[in-house]
Amino acid sequence: MNRIASFNPETGPPEHKSLGFGALLGLLQNDRKISILDLGQGLGTNIDFWSQFPCRISIADFYRGYQAKLAAEPEMPRSMAMAEALPYDGQTSFDVVLSWDLFNYFDLEELEMLVKLLCRWCRPGTLIFGLISFQPQIPNQPVVYKILDNERILYQMNTPEMRPCPRHQPRDVARLMAQFRVAGSFLLRHGIQEYVWAYK
Repeated sequence: MNRIASFNPETGPPEHKSLGFGALLGLLQNDRKISILDLGQGLGTNIDFWSQFPCRISIADFYRGYQAKLAAEPEMPRSMAMAEALPYDGQTSFDVVLSWDLFNYFDLEELEMLVKLLCRWCRPGTLIFGLISFQPQIPNQPVVYKILDNERILYQMNTPEMRPCPRHQPRDVARLMAQFRVAGSFLLRHGIQEYVWAYK
């Protein structure tokens, strides 16, 4: 079921109630240790938040790492640059992946590569939390999300510059995420869709 909340990275308040993040937490089993992959930038406050859970967290800062690989070696295949930006072996698995708004910063071909890569470290029930924008424009760089509590998230924009939003269509997202089921979908009033996907 879609739920509606209010959030707009351009004009809305920098703090918002995240129904998707709350749903993600509600699906966690607090009686066992969980492994978390955060694809965003590492924030001490976020690490502090997760310390209330029995967990191990890995910070990837994936977007900047991937862009740096491509800038250093422009001829490198994008799939290889992604793999080098996420250097985890086949013995690794994660229970939670925080992709935040990264899906807005890749074309469909790149997203297909990224999802296939992430599936290597998923097991049945692995949860992915992501936000997809349908606005005409998005910040030029991924937003930094600061977890305030179980329901509230503060966003921090790295730059005032904007770029066109790819506006990935739901049917394309569904195709890319075919190995996942939608465990939660929350439509925000200003063109942001929060998703919680669970690996089948």
